[in-house]
Amino acid sequence: MSTQLSTTVAATPAEDMAVVREMANELQDYLMGEEVYRTLVVVTSQGEERIQSSCGDLLARLHKLDGQSKLLSQAQRDELVSIRRRMDATTKAMQSRYQGLMERETRARLNSLQWYLDDCEEDPKSCRVQYPFEIRNRQRIAELSKAQGDKLPADIQSETAAIDRRLRDMTASADFVWDRRVADVYPRGEYWYLYALPSA
Repeated sequence: MSTQLSTTVAATPAEDMAVVREMANELQDYLMGEEVYRTLVVVTSQGEERIQSSCGDLLARLHKLDGQSKLLSQAQRDELVSIRRRMDATTKAMQSRYQGLMERETRARLNSLQWYLDDCEEDPKSCRVQYPFEIRNRQRIAELSKAQGDKLPADIQSETAAIDRRLRDMTASADFVWDRRVADVYPRGEYWYLYALPSA
């Protein structure tokens, strides 16, 4: 079995903008639906791509774009402000549905992390290889938790803390595990799990 870590190549700001633009256009229909994850067809520099979108993915891309704002053109920065305004208006008008979908997604991502950590006990080598890919769930949980603010249920806070204890117990400090070009977007203090790897 390969011991090469799974790779996570960061999308360019232009690609993130294309996805965020499409997700924002679809946001009202998405919030009216029942599915946590929705597939969008987005035109990027690579051509048409099928992207799995969700509240967490949208928030994660917006966080990344904010952190890379110096790489955006003035037109892109202006468009991002406009997109955020439209999103804020939509989520405010549909607040209960937005909160409900964010809560469901947070729980789903916590479950996925729990299963991954359980599998780590059975197969430590594979656990280490898959860590950069699997830890995306934790970063998206962080963005979802910020967006939910004081509406974040207490049991989700407790489960997140329990997941973090397990992660800390099984990992050791490491270099940034994602594409190093975006390391500045994720400071070590807040995103400590992106600067760690399973010890095995």
